[in-house]
Amino acid sequence: MNIVLLKNRNDDFPIIIQQKQILKYAHHYDLKIDTTEIENSDPTLELEERKEFKGFLRSLSKNDHVIIFDLFTFSTHVEELVKIFECLLTRSISVHIADANVCIHTDSKPLVLLELLVKQRELNKKLDKEKTQGRPKGRMSKSKFDIHRPYIIELLENRTSISEISKILHVSRTSLKDYVNSRGLKDLVKAKILLLQSSKKPSVVLKSPTPKECSLIKQPIDQTEGRHHEL
Repeated sequence: MNIVLLKNRNDDFPIIIQQKQILKYAHHYDLKIDTTEIENSDPTLELEERKEFKGFLRSLSKNDHVIIFDLFTFSTHVEELVKIFECLLTRSISVHIADANVCIHTDSKPLVLLELLVKQRELNKKLDKEKTQGRPKGRMSKSKFDIHRPYIIELLENRTSISEISKILHVSRTSLKDYVNSRGLKDLVKAKILLLQSSKKPSVVLKSPTPKECSLIKQPIDQTEGRHHEL
């Protein structure tokens, strides 16, 4: 299965930029997009604290293909990226990085992944320097709506209006609208739809009923915490 993983972020690469680059990559390599996931957890946290992302990793099967815009989608820390790639490659899961125009798989030369990680480390140093100079990237503050975020996205996918969602959640329509707009949730939903509709060509994927797990995801998680949304 070919799975696009989108990351809502508050930097120079909003959803629309990620979407265009991923579509370009998929079309170039004749990849059919089977489903699109939205990853909401904080990429600055250690993986053990990101229950939603661990749920995504746990949902993958052997020989799946994950398509991301860049490594930031997975994590901002090189050490955490090493854990993630170890977890994925152990189960023969390929990672397509659209912005770098590269695919990391079990037969990839170690140098390819090493170069990506080195570049990520240099980028992190640059961002840290900008922060010390008073030019930090904006970060979304926590909201009381964060706990309802997956459900809000699901309702938006089903074309439920903001007014109806506010009634379902028993919250202020104005506050909910501000939250949806500030997080770009409608753009996320539109991106999912467009990505799925724009991929036409079939792909052959080998499946394994008993994928090997890595230490990162071996512990059971609460289903509600690892919930994802597909079209």
